[in-house]
Amino acid sequence: MLKDNLTKALAPLKLEKVAEGDYAKTGYHLEVAAQPAQMPDVAQAMLTADCFLESFTAVDLVETFDLVYHFASFFELCRTAVHVPLGKKKGMPTISHIYPGADWYEREVFDLFGIHFFNHPNLKRLLLPEDADFHPLLKDFGASQGND
Repeated sequence: MLKDNLTKALAPLKLEKVAEGDYAKTGYHLEVAAQPAQMPDVAQAMLTADCFLESFTAVDLVETFDLVYHFASFFELCRTAVHVPLGKKKGMPTISHIYPGADWYEREVFDLFGIHFFNHPNLKRLLLPEDADFHPLLKDFGASQGND
């Protein structure tokens, strides 16, 4: 079973958490918590297990970010959610050299949240104008202008 194989493959990485998820409630079979520096190794383990990067986004928790990666498999129903806590004004290593499609996800997260991805081959705005000096998905976006 892929979930068991992934658990074994991730064990040497000494991650904060690798636990079974409740698919009926959460939509994923495996829940993982990793530190930013561990994410390239996690991504490589997922690729080696024939998983693809289904989605990637960030959540602004006011004091920190929660980066959320979703991996899945074409061969077996097994979805994995990887949560990575990241402090404000911190950067994150790219996984675009492992999953080329991550290039677009990382650019979107950079554009909308302002999170920098180290060693990204093309980290520039994706949706907003190049000269935009704001990140609209930050919780404090528009707060000083009195927007609700």
